[in-house]
Amino acid sequence: MFDREESDGGGSFAAGLLVGALVGAGLALLFAPEKGESVRRKLGKKARRVTESAREVVEDAAEEVRDEVARRRREIARNLGV
Repeated sequence: MFDREESDGGGSFAAGLLVGALVGAGLALLFAPEKGESVRRKLGKKARRVTESAREVVEDAAEEVRDEVARRRREIARNLGV
């Protein structure tokens, strides 16, 4: 089954997501046959979507961390007989 200790959390995924979005945006600027205003508008929409996706990844990772901390605290308390 999935071992939390082997997981690197959502950090690597979020970083990859952001790097991929930046590379995609750069390529879109280089190869876009459209006028600058149209490209900027599309990139703005894409940036908002990527930002929202990254925010969701970070929120999910933070929730996992909180859950793991709570689990470890219960485990420590149980081991100490508290």
